Amino acid sequence: MLSKSQVKYIQSLGHKKRRDEEDVFIAEGPKLVTELLQEKNVVIKEIFAVKEWINANKGSLHTVIVSEITESELEKISLLTTPHLVLAVIKKVKWQNSYKLNGTISLALDTIQDPGNFGTIIRIADWFGVNMIFCNNHSADVYNPKCVQASMGSIARVRLEYVELVDWLREK
Repeated sequence: MLSKSQVKYIQSLGHKKRRDEEDVFIAEGPKLVTELLQEKNVVIKEIFAVKEWINANKGSLHTVIVSEITESELEKISLLTTPHLVLAVIKKVKWQNSYKLNGTISLALDTIQDPGNFGTIIRIADWFGVNMIFCNNHSADVYNPKCVQASMGSIARVRLEYVELVDWLREK
């Protein structure tokens, strides 16, 4: 059973300021969470899931803290209008190596404000083999729940850097 403080904490991660303070984000839904479980550079802090999802995914949960919750508890913590079996609290992706522009396909995006559209762009970039996206500081937060949802796990494969785009482009 979830405590009130756990519910408040998870709900607070819907706000950018809180995600930045905690250095985490939320991913919801079986497809997205399963996809992120398979990524090497993703560190999952905790998964909250209904029994059905836990039983179906036991083989991939051996190193992850999993809390079994009811569907009504999931509704309380979910940021979606229709919760989908599982919610994960995940550490923001930390890229180990410095980026290289030579010999790679990269995108430069200016002021993408809709998080859903931003996530879709990231997902499409991933599909086309783009591994680097640069966007200006006025773009949506890549860890906004709508962006995470729309990216369908691509935020773990496509590196995104926020830069002062005009200055950065002049330098390159």
